[in-house]
Amino acid sequence: MRPVVLLTALTAVVMARPVHAQPNAEAWWRHVQVLAHDSLKGRDAGSAGHESAVRYVAEQFRAIGLQPGGTDGWVQRVGFVEMALDPARVSIGLLDEDTFTGLTPGRDLRLNAQMATGDVEAPLVFAGYGLAFPEAGVNELAGLDVRGKIVVYVNGVPSGLSGPLQAHASRARWSALQRAGAVGMLAIGAGSGWSETATGAAGATVSLADTSLDDARGQRIRGQLNPALMPRLLAGSGLDWADLQQRAARGERLPTAALRGRLRAMLPTVRREFTSPNVVGVLPGTDPALRHEVVVLTAHTDHVGTFKGPVLTGDSIFNGAMDNASGTATLIETARAVVARGGNRRTIAFVGVTAEEKGLLGSRYFAAHPSLPSGATIVANLNTDMFLPLNPLRGLFSYGYDESDLAEDLDAVVAQHGLVVFPDPEPEQNRFVRSDQYSFIRQGIPALAFKVGYAKGTPEEARYQAWNRDHYHKLSDDVTQPVNLETAAGFNAMYTDLALRVANRATRPAWRANSFFRPTAP
Repeated sequence: MRPVVLLTALTAVVMARPVHAQPNAEAWWRHVQVLAHDSLKGRDAGSAGHESAVRYVAEQFRAIGLQPGGTDGWVQRVGFVEMALDPARVSIGLLDEDTFTGLTPGRDLRLNAQMATGDVEAPLVFAGYGLAFPEAGVNELAGLDVRGKIVVYVNGVPSGLSGPLQAHASRARWSALQRAGAVGMLAIGAGSGWSETATGAAGATVSLADTSLDDARGQRIRGQLNPALMPRLLAGSGLDWADLQQRAARGERLPTAALRGRLRAMLPTVRREFTSPNVVGVLPGTDPALRHEVVVLTAHTDHVGTFKGPVLTGDSIFNGAMDNASGTATLIETARAVVARGGNRRTIAFVGVTAEEKGLLGSRYFAAHPSLPSGATIVANLNTDMFLPLNPLRGLFSYGYDESDLAEDLDAVVAQHGLVVFPDPEPEQNRFVRSDQYSFIRQGIPALAFKVGYAKGTPEEARYQAWNRDHYHKLSDDVTQPVNLETAAGFNAMYTDLALRVANRATRPAWRANSFFRPTAP
């Protein structure tokens, strides 16, 4: 298997970096250069460029000395279904008694493609934030009939929930609504702003072909409403939109009510099936009593492909150097370091997952259907996604830190490296559920994810925020941007130590007794 590009041709890329970078950082950077090269066309899941990236990772795993851990050699091929709305044939409107008023996609609402095709007509109901988590003291569906109805909800959460729980609540909203019998959901922003689009149709929606893992199953319609429609929708319900906005801005609980109107829509879709691989390398454990327990290290190998609109700059490729060629490079170099040191009592699986950008789909599939030997059990996940080596390495953000005793392993390792764990400064960004560790948490497996951290109010924070503003999911996330290779080297060294510590700990990782995500007995 040959690398997709010649590394020697890439070393000429001009790059702002420390002169005395450690050797493993130089190797890490070469992987980033390969994976973010223009020839891979942005590594969109299902594309030839992503397939090339996976072959490159598999070749690195082979050279390092890992064992293939996929269902077909190094890969576990995952099936997907892509659905896109046919905007020219969409028809949608509100029905109030016998009066039908058409709605204009883009002006009045934005729609997401769903697996169901055809017509939908259903009553509307306002369900506050649309949350039903009695365990956390939030159940807005109690006493509210949503069976066969489309739920209108404010896109937010009430105050009082932890950062991880508010993130999970937002992500799992539809599951609760579906269990209660809803057929669709329409979000409404608590503010008054609204940006019109040309068609009001979102890009294609991708789901796993395994429908048991489809988070949108049973959903006939999903979208976002223009807030200007709310006074009309709430007419006769006893609710006032201005009052609801003020309550939501304060994080207060919201009232609920049945609404007078119905929504009628024809939503024709175009369907496409494709596959994309996870890539899996395994280092067997050395302890006969523990080798069936597996610590899984993950990083997503895909990105978002190429720009689909008019190209104004001459660059149309979302190279994804930091997101997430950087994490994939760390996965490779961590595997190299762990193999060189050896002695891992538990088995370690190094997994490059696909379709993270489509909704954490590759990791969702692997966590539910791990391509591991019979009897093997995943006991922990460590995930690296866009860890952003921009600043000097003084500490980390760790998503999931408060939920399991993996925090104790992390505390010990960061102390050895003279680092600290910083609190999440932006819990409202829901990063706890926005990368692949969340797929393992959903399966009851303790997990952590990491970024290079900073203290609030520092120049490091300003640099981090500027990167998110100027480079996140933009064409400029390429190999010409400044990166601190000493930070990358330090992060990789820390990550290797953590992987081995978790693999060698005496007890199986465990959830905190007060964690919402701790599995309960059936």
